[in-house]
Amino acid sequence: MGTKRYSPLMSVLLQAWLPVTLILLWFAVSANSTSAFWPPLTEILATMGEWASSGGLWRDALFSFGNYFLALLVSLVVGLALGTAIGLMPRVGLILDPYLDFFRSLPNVVFVPIIILTLGIGREPKVFLIFIACVWPILLNCIVGVRSIQPAIFEASRAYRIPLRLQIPKVVLAGALPQIAVGVRLAITIGIVMLVVSEMYGATEGVGYFILQSGQRFQLAAAWAGTLLVGIIGWVFTSLYAIAEHRLLQWNREQDAGPTTRTRKGARA
Repeated sequence: MGTKRYSPLMSVLLQAWLPVTLILLWFAVSANSTSAFWPPLTEILATMGEWASSGGLWRDALFSFGNYFLALLVSLVVGLALGTAIGLMPRVGLILDPYLDFFRSLPNVVFVPIIILTLGIGREPKVFLIFIACVWPILLNCIVGVRSIQPAIFEASRAYRIPLRLQIPKVVLAGALPQIAVGVRLAITIGIVMLVVSEMYGATEGVGYFILQSGQRFQLAAAWAGTLLVGIIGWVFTSLYAIAEHRLLQWNREQDAGPTTRTRKGARA
């Protein structure tokens, strides 16, 4: 029995009902709270509104997510280029696999103090740290995706004398796209985590810096406001990517459903 498939909009709605319910529950439970650690949701939203009206929210968000998107773009280019090369050259992969296993096993946060001390407190170390976090899932999933392509596909492309410059985008990357999409989805989430962490060390602006400073000043409503902002923006990004991924991989779902559909039609006949 096949799994029921939903449209991207319906999938988002099905995933959104629980967070919306929790927010409403949060609003009701915290309405009369007098705890400094658990301020009412109305106070958190009011603080977020003040942060936005002062212009600080927009400056911090532009700095943070500008770094995020730049790092994600660079990690996508580097991850696809190296992943394709390693996936197509088994001997190179055999040599590099131990080093890849070693570096991917290191927690990303261990690089934070080293990079901050080396590159300073500007934009560059933040972008580099997010890049380190994002490139691994894209690189490793690209390698797996390229290696999973059936040899017969490469033999057919050689038989038709398709040049390498066309094989890479039309055969290799297209065949590895389902696995690459998984890597990009992981990179989006991991990158947001590293975005916040990178701005808690040696930073002077950004959403992570705002959360850290608010916590150190015991302004818990402001800290919760920054945390809530990161969560909302992260959810929006992942939802938009899920819609884009659904459209990009429609051919793959139709291909998987093809034999089942033909079998059902034959049974009906």
